[in-house]
Amino acid sequence: MITVEKKEKKANIFSVYLLGFIIACFLGWVYETVLTSAVEGRFVDRGVLPVPLLPIYGVFAVAIGFILKKDTHWFKVFVIGTVGTTVFEYICSVVTEKIFGYMLWDYFQWKLNFQGRISLFSSIIFGAFCVLYVKGVAPLSELVHEKFPKAAVIFTFALALINLGVCIWRWTAV
Repeated sequence: MITVEKKEKKANIFSVYLLGFIIACFLGWVYETVLTSAVEGRFVDRGVLPVPLLPIYGVFAVAIGFILKKDTHWFKVFVIGTVGTTVFEYICSVVTEKIFGYMLWDYFQWKLNFQGRISLFSSIIFGAFCVLYVKGVAPLSELVHEKFPKAAVIFTFALALINLGVCIWRWTAV
């Protein structure tokens, strides 16, 4: 029989990862929007959703956070994150091009790129982001849930529902 305590623990764990996912999606959107806007000299919203979130960042961040714990040495996180994000980005590029019929991003103008899908520079940045997530975002998310478990769970789910509601509203308003 599942007790109330076990249910709360499962909700906290899920909420920790969900909050980490949302934070990583937002930071990914900020990074890409700032970088692209700086390069093009005008504001460029790099989002694919009607909210400032890039899900590809959240998916990999949660995966790397699940695989590597906060006590893993930062250099190991960096190396595994760099290699992992490079492979993940390449696969996502191929899959999204097959689905949408065009590339959602390209690195053709960047030095040391491969097929315009990945580049050494972006891979190093993503490795650094993995360190930031594993050593900063994930532990902070856990700390919030330790200090304010019920409030943190409610806040996380409310944030997710607001994002979902905005997406549905924007998609149906078009």
